[in-house]
Amino acid sequence: MPAPSRVLAPVAAAALALALSACGSGGGSADPYGFDGAPGAAPTTLEPPAGTILTANSTAQLGTVVIDGAGWTLYRFDGDSAEPPTATCVDACAQAWPPVTAEPGAPLTVEGVAEEAVGTVTRPDGAVQITIGGWPVYRYAAETAAGATEGHGRDDRWFAVTPDGGRAEAP
Repeated sequence: MPAPSRVLAPVAAAALALALSACGSGGGSADPYGFDGAPGAAPTTLEPPAGTILTANSTAQLGTVVIDGAGWTLYRFDGDSAEPPTATCVDACAQAWPPVTAEPGAPLTVEGVAEEAVGTVTRPDGAVQITIGGWPVYRYAAETAAGATEGHGRDDRWFAVTPDGGRAEAP
């Protein structure tokens, strides 16, 4: 079981609060990302739930990966860059792989993820996206259940992200 939750230092939270607002328009769906659960359907919004929670989660198939506060597996994209952090998944890509964005003024809570590994990058659309180990992180919209990992290995470029920003590997 991961260590108890910790909220990033107020300075880090203040820095996120000053960042540009997240994109999207609040979809009203039960899913905090606006995905309605229909296979192949695109999310209606890219907004994360109020505040952002990153938690290390042990899986039988991939070892320890990072999930969000609603239990959705988070992914990194090999088309992005960690040095410097750069997000390249936009437009249709961002519909299929919604970026995990920072909500200005909301807390960023981490559990089992090193605080120093968590950062942000400004996306081409102006939204502020969470990074882990410098890698921008996303959710796979086609997954219909929290804890699913169907996005892992997709197109040999998408991988569940580990707490240090690495690619998940089978244990």
